[in-house]
Amino acid sequence: ASRMIALFASVIVLLVQVASNVDEIAAQEKIRIAPSSPGLAAWPMHLAAKEGYFAREGLNPEIIVMRTNTGIAALVTGSIDFTTAGGSAMRAAVNGAPIKMILNVNKRADLWIVAQKNIQRVEDLRGKMIGVGGNWGTQFYQVLEALRPAGLDKDVQLVSTGDVANGYLSLQQGSMPAVALTPPYSILAKRQGYRDLIHTGDVIGVSPTTALVTTKEKLEREGPMLRRVIRAVVKAVDFAKARRPEMVQFIARQYKMERDISEAVYEALMDTLNPTLWLTDQEVQVELTRIAEQSKGKISAKPPDMADFTLTKQIVQELGR
Repeated sequence: ASRMIALFASVIVLLVQVASNVDEIAAQEKIRIAPSSPGLAAWPMHLAAKEGYFAREGLNPEIIVMRTNTGIAALVTGSIDFTTAGGSAMRAAVNGAPIKMILNVNKRADLWIVAQKNIQRVEDLRGKMIGVGGNWGTQFYQVLEALRPAGLDKDVQLVSTGDVANGYLSLQQGSMPAVALTPPYSILAKRQGYRDLIHTGDVIGVSPTTALVTTKEKLEREGPMLRRVIRAVVKAVDFAKARRPEMVQFIARQYKMERDISEAVYEALMDTLNPTLWLTDQEVQVELTRIAEQSKGKISAKPPDMADFTLTKQIVQELGR
C-alpha cells in the first residue's frame, strides 16, 4: 500500500510540474519570426529559439519559413511580428511598406555562386541559367551585381528555385548549370566538388541581407517586447562568437552535418556577421543608392525612413559589448 501511495504521490508531483510548465509557456508572449529560407542566414534567431534565449526573455517564438514577398506581406498585415529578409524589406519600405529594420545580422553578402563541375570559370556562365532563391528579391540583384565585373549581368538567365534548399537540390540533380547558395548549402556543394565561382561578399560592398525587420507601429507601441527580442538575439550572437565548439555542435545538430563541415559553416557565418548588429546611416544609404540604380527611379526615402537601430544600440551598450 505504501508503494502505491508513493507512486500516486510521484504522479501527482509530475502532473503539477507539467501543469506549471504549460502555464509558464502560456504566460510567455508569443512572437512569430519569418526567415525567408531554411538555410542558416537567420541563424541568430534559430539559435535564440533553440538555446532558450527567447524563453528567458518571456517569449515563446514561432519560426515560420516564408518566401520573401509572402513574409513581408504577412508582416504588414500583422500575421507575423518580424521578417529576416533585410534587403527585400528595404525595397518594400522604399515602395511605401510601413516597416523598418531594427537589427542587422550581416552587412556583407552571404551568397556563393556555385556551378556544375564542368564549368571552369565565371565566363563559362554566359547564356546559361542560374538558380536563385526567392522571386526577384535581394539575392537576384546580388547575383547580377556580382556578375557585372565579368560583363555577364545581361547574359545570364536567372530562375527562381523558391529557396536555397531547392537550389542545392537542383544543382545535385543537374537541372541547373549554377545556383546561388547560402550556408550550409554553399559549403556542402563545395565539399561535393561543385565549382565555387563567386562569393558575392567579395565583389559587392555593403549589402544588409539578413536582419530583424518589424512594423513602424510595433516600434511605436511595443518597445518593451522589441527590447526583449533584440536582447535574446544579441545574447545568441555573443554565445556563438565566444563558444565556438558549442556553436559548431549546434550547426551539426540543426543540419545533421559532420563536424568538419560544421566547422567550415561556422567560419562562413562569422565571416559575414556584422559585429555591431547595426548599420550607420551611410551604410543604409549605400543600399538605398543601389535600390535606386536597380529600379532606375528617383528615391526620396532617407536612411531614418528605412531603419531605426536605437533599441539595438541601447541593448548592446547595456550588455557591455
